[in-house]
Amino acid sequence: MKSLYRITILVVAYIIASPAQSATAPWQKLAYISNSFYEVALGSEYGRGDYRVRKWIKPIKIYVQHNVGDKTLQDELVNAHIQHLSNITHLKISRVQSLKQANLKLFFTDQKHLSSLTTKYSGKAVAKLNTTSTCIANINLNNNAQVNNAQIYIPVDFAYRKGKLVACIVEELTQILGLPRDSEKVFPSIFNDKSTDDLLTGLDETLIRVLYDPRVKAGMRKRALSPVIKQVIRKLDKTGLIASANMRVKESKLHTMLGY
Repeated sequence: MKSLYRITILVVAYIIASPAQSATAPWQKLAYISNSFYEVALGSEYGRGDYRVRKWIKPIKIYVQHNVGDKTLQDELVNAHIQHLSNITHLKISRVQSLKQANLKLFFTDQKHLSSLTTKYSGKAVAKLNTTSTCIANINLNNNAQVNNAQIYIPVDFAYRKGKLVACIVEELTQILGLPRDSEKVFPSIFNDKSTDDLLTGLDETLIRVLYDPRVKAGMRKRALSPVIKQVIRKLDKTGLIASANMRVKESKLHTMLGY
């Protein structure tokens, strides 16, 4: 059995709303996109990463456990976002009916039970990183930096107090794709704690597209990755996917549901 490489993401969801972006936004420059990709795709939140590309190769099977809160609302939000992510990545992402079937487990819980739940499914090391103001995601990799499985924990009581339920769902489900690192250098983006976005931005969609381009391989380090990233971004630019990204994310089901 291959050993697993673990990366833990702790995300503080201080995210509110997004201003409109112009068609010539600064983020649409090719150099800005490539630098943003290196910021969020390589390394980890706490400097323990080995700076390789991480991504899913196999289909994602999600089990959602509702311990707290409005199950119907939670399901609607999760389903809308995984549909959006599947459309961008071309990964097969589906819901399953049991924990045993899942390689991604998403728990809606509360702060009181967060530590014990995290310890049970992600281990003591992950649980120790918990604070009272975070949503948590943990991904496990094989030796080739392909994601084997992941867990997400959303403390609903915290999320409701802060008005961040949507932000937690969107950010955590997106980051476990292989974009684990927040950075203030990346804007506008859900990966920037100081950004004003709680749904995917055009830049976020573009970064996901870059990661899941077939030319970007799990395990790639920056030196090998650099020429490939340039090719990928140039193609996205040439086909108009960068110029139209802002408009496209606003047509997502979550934007429609929430009236953004």
